[in-house]
Amino acid sequence: MKIGIITCDGNEKWTSCYKEICDSCFKRDGDTELEFFHAWKGELPTIENTRHLDALVSLGSAHMVRENLDWMADLSNFFLALENSHIKVLALCFSHQLVNRAYGGKVDFGPDFVFGADRIKFRRSDKYPRAFATLLDKYRSNKSSLLEWNLLQSHNDEVVSIGEGAELVASSKRCKNEIVLVRKNILSMQCHPDLTPQLMMEKIWPAVLSKGFVKDTQVDQVKREMLDVDTKISLNFIRDFLGADVKS
Repeated sequence: MKIGIITCDGNEKWTSCYKEICDSCFKRDGDTELEFFHAWKGELPTIENTRHLDALVSLGSAHMVRENLDWMADLSNFFLALENSHIKVLALCFSHQLVNRAYGGKVDFGPDFVFGADRIKFRRSDKYPRAFATLLDKYRSNKSSLLEWNLLQSHNDEVVSIGEGAELVASSKRCKNEIVLVRKNILSMQCHPDLTPQLMMEKIWPAVLSKGFVKDTQVDQVKREMLDVDTKISLNFIRDFLGADVKS
């Protein structure tokens, strides 16, 4: 399987570990090849240079979609060109917001800055493509049970409304449009299944604290939230989605 990784943040603290993070999250038993596109410096994916790929993963960023940088517009247009493509797409955090806005959704400030972990509850819908509904059922203990995961979060903005044709998949207490099936081949997630609590505290927490988004007295609460996260099962779900037949 060949997966393209789209990076959206040029800060050295991330560029130094993108490969390690993505190897850990998206490779499966050595049968997966990763190819990187650094969108933040103009190294953008196109229909022509991604034809050989099976899937794409677009990562988070400290940038906000409201900055409307040129590379963001180019990446948005690329996402639009992928509608109903054979390529499966996963968009995380910043990329979740960018792809939803491209498909008619609205992105704005959330009520509060969110950092830590939240319980994400999946909803049922008869509008999901059959293959996606079957995938969700695979992760329920039985077909009538609820599906809930505790996943890591770090965001100020959020998708406040989704576009026509998109389907809401899951919500959390602090973010309604937490996971969205934008198109049958495009899944987006506000949360961070790609990160660990250690990476969150090491690479994001100091900036969050220095900007006054949270108080240092909240550190114990944040660490408690992140004690028991469902990263492993969510990554298995993502790998299954990326490897599924888009036609079914």
